[in-house]
Amino acid sequence: MGEKSIVFVVDDDPGMRKSVCMALESAQLPVQAFESAESFLAVYQPGTTGCIVLDLSMPGMSGIELLRHLRSKEIHLPVLVVSGTATVPKAVEVMKLGIVDFLEKPADHRLVVQKVQEALAKDAVQRAGAVEIDSVRQRFAALTERERELLKLVINGRSNKQIADDMGISIKTVANHRAHLMEKTGALNAADLVRISMLAGVL
Repeated sequence: MGEKSIVFVVDDDPGMRKSVCMALESAQLPVQAFESAESFLAVYQPGTTGCIVLDLSMPGMSGIELLRHLRSKEIHLPVLVVSGTATVPKAVEVMKLGIVDFLEKPADHRLVVQKVQEALAKDAVQRAGAVEIDSVRQRFAALTERERELLKLVINGRSNKQIADDMGISIKTVANHRAHLMEKTGALNAADLVRISMLAGVL
């Protein structure tokens, strides 16, 4: 978890906000509390990493409406719902919106902290993966048509001799092009080239 990761507690119950914040702070987690969805949206900066501990039933914008809004803006912060008034249809809807878990009030604060820590760890892994995918796609976008042709032959398991025949060039030239391709894509070996080709959407 990075230093900028923040746990946003969004709940209109002041007692609940205070107790959850104390539990999270005791676990050394940076916390910001909000009494409404609107007050959270007024402060939240897209791109800020963290997690939301969310109540569903609040005056004004409900927790479900906040979730829908965030997802519509492609904001995929992990969300832990802690609510005492959820019906089965509401619970099903928030699960479909991609929450990490659903806890009923009164929730054990130790469990809330555990779920938040798990959500932050999972989010960090996903963000790191997204960064790698972006980097790989940028490298592959820089390949020439000739390099893309070579790439497809390499990941299809063609030998240097076969590639030389396919492309009408010498084996030595294939070896040079292949070394350049590995360097340009950042692949460690042929197996790694296949892996990152999958990340880039080539395979």
